[in-house]
Amino acid sequence: MYDTLTAINLGQVTASNDLPPHLKAQLFEMSTCQRRLLVGLGVWADMALAFFNDNGIHGLSVYHGSEAYTYLLEVITGLKSRLLGESEVAGQFKKAYDNYKSSPNFNSVCGQILEKLMKDGKEIKTKHLQSIGQYSYAGLAKRVIQNHSVTGSVLIVGTGQLAQDAAKLLQKHYDLSFTGRNSEKLEAICKEFNGTAVAWPLNFINASGLEDFAAIINTIGAEEVLFGSSFFEHWNNKSFVDLGRPSVIQTPKGITEGVYRLADLLNLGQRFDETKLIQVQKAHIAIEQLTQKRVFGAFAAFPFGWEELQFA
Repeated sequence: MYDTLTAINLGQVTASNDLPPHLKAQLFEMSTCQRRLLVGLGVWADMALAFFNDNGIHGLSVYHGSEAYTYLLEVITGLKSRLLGESEVAGQFKKAYDNYKSSPNFNSVCGQILEKLMKDGKEIKTKHLQSIGQYSYAGLAKRVIQNHSVTGSVLIVGTGQLAQDAAKLLQKHYDLSFTGRNSEKLEAICKEFNGTAVAWPLNFINASGLEDFAAIINTIGAEEVLFGSSFFEHWNNKSFVDLGRPSVIQTPKGITEGVYRLADLLNLGQRFDETKLIQVQKAHIAIEQLTQKRVFGAFAAFPFGWEELQFA
């Protein structure tokens, strides 16, 4: 079944939204701030590629068979992320899988492959990338506000997976408040993390009503600017971490004034030492080994015990 596996990376292209409903329903889809993935088997994947070609949508990254399995494992383990080794992507993949599994057109064969991918991804993370797991976007946001000796209340803007990841790391250290457009999700996240709801929209002009917060972590992305120069003039150089893509802030202020953008966090997270780089190399090799075992069988993969010689 692996030989019919196809993974399509659309990048930031939104073309998957234009797929005919009957075709889109047959494919697994995951969307993040960095990529849009479609995964399918056989004719369904071929039909999707034909649709993109017929509609002049080119430049897609396409992987087949064992190459697709390797690529998807690298995605799940964060090895294809801008923040190398980040952990949020595994949760995003699991959430997308749960949505796919609950759909009426769930393909059980494709589902088996996706479940094996999640199992293998967890094994890779546990054996080779566990200490790199701290390099998540939420983890770096926590590090920033701790480095700024933030005490008291923190406001998390957004209610999605990234907001939840940040809340998990911060709830033992700070009083949390949340705000967001979706009132139902806002109520749910406040209940889960014992937080306080702040009415949306915020006062984006002069930060009125936000004086009691020692830091703000934004997790939402939008084309519009929400936090502009006027807001930051009144924010008084307190910590502000923007995890949104696209960014919703517009100000000349930077890290010296306590304003951190996603690029700043990426710079922090990429300061790997030599030991961690070796871990990443081992993870890549382990991924190749697992792919070979899944696709071709354990004996065909390493006929002469090659895997035992890698780090002897």
